[in-house]
Amino acid sequence: MVAVGVVGLGQMGGPIAEHLVAEHSVTAFDLDRSAVERLEAHGATPADTATDAAAGADVVFLSLPTPDIVEAVVGEAAEAFDSGSVLVDLSTSTPSTTERVAALLDDRDVDVLGAPVSGGPSGARAGSLSVMVGGDEAVYEACLPLFESFAADVLHVGERPGHGHAVKLLNNYLSFAGFLATSEAVVLGRAAGLDGETLVDAFSAGSGRNSATEEKFPNYVLTGEYDMGFPLELMEKDIRLFAEFAEAHDASALLGGVVRNLVGYARVRQGGEADMTRAYEFVEQQMMRR
Repeated sequence: MVAVGVVGLGQMGGPIAEHLVAEHSVTAFDLDRSAVERLEAHGATPADTATDAAAGADVVFLSLPTPDIVEAVVGEAAEAFDSGSVLVDLSTSTPSTTERVAALLDDRDVDVLGAPVSGGPSGARAGSLSVMVGGDEAVYEACLPLFESFAADVLHVGERPGHGHAVKLLNNYLSFAGFLATSEAVVLGRAAGLDGETLVDAFSAGSGRNSATEEKFPNYVLTGEYDMGFPLELMEKDIRLFAEFAEAHDASALLGGVVRNLVGYARVRQGGEADMTRAYEFVEQQMMRR
């Protein structure tokens, strides 16, 4: 049994921690005390601070909203990490943030894995997430059983801790671009008199298939539910991080700039707390204006 610390029990971190506590000794912290209490009911030990959650842990998992918060939490808790322990950052962050965190903990002989996840809250609850892990391969192999407790696909994508977050930003960009392109195709198809469900089935059977045609549209858009559990404000944050990543490498992301602008407009029009799938409604409004 591994001594695990978990910091951040939101829509992703909470379900992930529930899978971990089923097999390991988990100490958990979140600013939302009710989230800590829910996990405590599953057998976790509550912590009063992130520092307390890290103290004595073999592996500490972070699942936090922004890169700035990741750095602040690690800076605060750094002295609590034991020599030989591992920090795993599951958050959607930037490669440069992860590298700075790794440098900060290097003097304490703490290994860092940048291991952002994909699959959304439903995947976290089902234990079917994908994890993109950057960092030392031996450390990755040692932590693999932990990842497999909440993920269906675990990939080692590079030797640097920041490599995992680079892949996640690129993955999110492709996901967002696919959703917006699918929205445009469905709106246009409907305008031509075609059935939305038939369109999405045809796209999924053809070369246009993507996560939007296979999951987001059938489950959240065509049903009118719009409850994927990922708000537009986070979609905008993630595409902004992608743009910053491109700029850091002196790359002009041509389509990426269009996607970022559309996501920003959708957030303003639909509201930041609206589900990301409501970007379809924004696309429909813009395309069908008379």
